[in-house]
Amino acid sequence: MNIRNNKKTSTWVLAGLATGAAAYYLFGTENGKRTCDQLMSSVKGMSDTVANKASDTFANLKNKANNMM
Repeated sequence: MNIRNNKKTSTWVLAGLATGAAAYYLFGTENGKRTCDQLMSSVKGMSDTVANKASDTFANLKNKANNMM
């Protein structure tokens, strides 16, 4: 059982190190900051697109429901 716990601990330690390295790259370096900014811009663009499509779909459904009455 002790070997099994050591493997779990090692896995979590490596995962933590990888997460820390990724966070440092994104927030601690100029290239990382640019990458983070580009990513956030892309996410905002996708979010706006989804919101617009949902709004259009809702308006179309509302119009169809009103025409049926």
